[in-house]
Amino acid sequence: MVDDSALAASRAITGATQGGNDEKVAERLRAFLNRQAALGGNIGAIRIDAGRRSAGASSGTILFDADIEGENQPPLRLVFRYDLGGAFFSQYSLPPQFAIMHGLHARGLPVPKALWLDADGAVNGKPGLFMERIEGIAPSTMPFNEGPYMAVDAAGRHAMLLEAARTLARIHATSPDGLADAHFAQRGGDGSYLDREIGWTLTELRRTIPPAAQDAKADFYRDIRETLESVADWLTAHAPRHRAPELAHGDANISNFMYGEDGRVVALLDWELAHHGVGEADLAYQIAGIAHFALLAPPVDGIPTPDEMIAAYRHARGKLDDWAFAHVLGEWRLAVFAAMGMSRLPPELEDVERTYWTATRKRLAALVPGIGA
Repeated sequence: MVDDSALAASRAITGATQGGNDEKVAERLRAFLNRQAALGGNIGAIRIDAGRRSAGASSGTILFDADIEGENQPPLRLVFRYDLGGAFFSQYSLPPQFAIMHGLHARGLPVPKALWLDADGAVNGKPGLFMERIEGIAPSTMPFNEGPYMAVDAAGRHAMLLEAARTLARIHATSPDGLADAHFAQRGGDGSYLDREIGWTLTELRRTIPPAAQDAKADFYRDIRETLESVADWLTAHAPRHRAPELAHGDANISNFMYGEDGRVVALLDWELAHHGVGEADLAYQIAGIAHFALLAPPVDGIPTPDEMIAAYRHARGKLDDWAFAHVLGEWRLAVFAAMGMSRLPPELEDVERTYWTATRKRLAALVPGIGA
């Protein structure tokens, strides 16, 4: 697929950049920070980074510096992440992200330190959170077209991707208890944690991809919906409900990893889809994402094979359980979210949507009986 089409599709799905009056936003950021007791009302000028105010699928992000008045201290380098009001996920909730990030950082995991929660939307009209800015190489939504993975040679790229798998193993080894217990307990409704997560994902699919679209793409969307519903039935029938719930990131694609200059992961970002789950499904999601990112880019050397990613994860964690189920769950969750995102594309990028779905359907057909490629 041509490079320009892939990048255009990425921008259409994520919302590219979020506009707004930086001066007014800076005033509200300063006012909020000056109400925080730990800062003593000493915040002066706010400088929003040029070109670094962006909007993803469900959250906006503002990177800025805050001067401290009357003290010989460097400015605070902060990130403000805010809810876009259900722009992508209807069941989105930002406050639990704060609790999850705060808890994981305190446990020494590579997660940005969450500092303050703007639960009432004082800054941007919707809930938001402030966190420390991680100094590292910023990821790209098209990681094999631009960004940190393309700034190194094939050997460096190979090592960085294996490091992402090992980082997942570290995350999955930590207990989910005490992070966002009430949120995890009610996410997706009633029943087993696996049934609830399948139900949560189906709710988003059904809201976005109607069962009988009334347009020229009706048959295309009907195939997407029916295929993904069939996979959900398989997952429900094969769920390992005997397993204790683990902390799953939920969106462990390689675009959510930040690296230091040494190629080590310094932060795993975007915790909005964290849930009680099967850790290995994050790995499957990551592997599927690598395959699809490669599909949307020119040929790239140095990408580990799935077996290499699995081996790195297993060695770091010491186990790999229920892989047949986890493999399908990870592939399916990515397929649902990708279908949702691709449905946003303008008509001139329909070829990207169809290419992506063809590859996705083929991968699912190889795993789930009864789905023809």
